[in-house]
Amino acid sequence: MESEQKLAILQNVYAAAIAETVNTYQGLGALTAIEKRKQERQGQTAPYLLAQLGISTVEGVFSSLSNIFGCADWKVEHDGSGYNATATTCKLCALSKKMGGASPCKGWCLDPMIAMIKALESKATVDVEQTLMNGSSCCLTVKLG
Repeated sequence: MESEQKLAILQNVYAAAIAETVNTYQGLGALTAIEKRKQERQGQTAPYLLAQLGISTVEGVFSSLSNIFGCADWKVEHDGSGYNATATTCKLCALSKKMGGASPCKGWCLDPMIAMIKALESKATVDVEQTLMNGSSCCLTVKLG
C-alpha cells in the first residue's frame, strides 16, 4: 500500500472516530460541557500545536490543517483587514451527520483553529458565520488588530 493511500485511510478513520465520539457525547447529554472544557484548554495548547506543526501564519492554520487531516477544503482570501475562510466540503461534518447529527465543529475543529489564530495574532477576532452542519459552507471571518 502506498503512503498516500495509508494517509487517506488514517484521515478517514480519524474523522470517523471523532464523529462517533461527538455523537456519543451528545447522546449522553455531555456534548456542551465537553466543548466548554476543550475550549478552555485550546488557548493553552495552541502555541504547542503551532510549533509542532510548523504553522506561523493565519493562512497556514487553514492550509496546514486541511493538508494534515484531509477534512475541510479551506479557501482563504486576504481582504486588507483580515481574512475570509470558506470550506464547502468537510469529511467530519458529513460523517457526523450520518452517525446521528451532532456537530463536531466547535470542539474539534473551529475552537482549536480559533485558538491557534489568536496565539498567532493576539488581537484577532474570529466570527463563525455558518458551518456545514447548518449551511452550505463553513465561513469564518478573521479581523486582525
